[in-house]
Amino acid sequence: MDFDKIITTRRSARLFTNKDVSNAEIEKILQSGCYAPSARNRQPWKFYILDDNQKEHIMNMLFEWDKLNPKERTSVKGTAEQIKTANKMIMIYTNIYKSKAKNGDYKKADYLSLGCAIENMSLQAVNLGLGSCILCDTLYIANEIDEYLGIKNFEQICGFIIGNPIYNYPPKVKKKLEDLLLN
Repeated sequence: MDFDKIITTRRSARLFTNKDVSNAEIEKILQSGCYAPSARNRQPWKFYILDDNQKEHIMNMLFEWDKLNPKERTSVKGTAEQIKTANKMIMIYTNIYKSKAKNGDYKKADYLSLGCAIENMSLQAVNLGLGSCILCDTLYIANEIDEYLGIKNFEQICGFIIGNPIYNYPPKVKKKLEDLLLN
């Protein structure tokens, strides 16, 4: 697919068909993330590919959190609904630094690198004719998810769902470049 078309047609897909996403497609998406630039080539990303039972369990954990927190204004229930139809889900993590020299400002470079990796993954999904969505609502239950998966000593960044989107999402209205320039 033409690169400009990939960039302009990428959308956060939230409803998917039940058509399988192959292991080869998942590997290509993850490899695309690994090719992202990273500060000092640290490549701070770690991936956990969920099986169907784990994906369903996390979805149910989100539904339960939503029931227990009815006064919270979040999109947790919607995120759980999105997970329900997604064919695959990946949890994305990064290292937890213990060095005093690597303070919060140092972590910003790794967060930027992770954003590049996740965007590469999103763009590769489009290139493969798939849809994806970045899920930050998993952070509401990050500790519970990590305990369930047996993840220790890594910081959860987000969930990432992949599947065959049910329909073509309409273009988003984007701000004009001149409205974003500071000079």
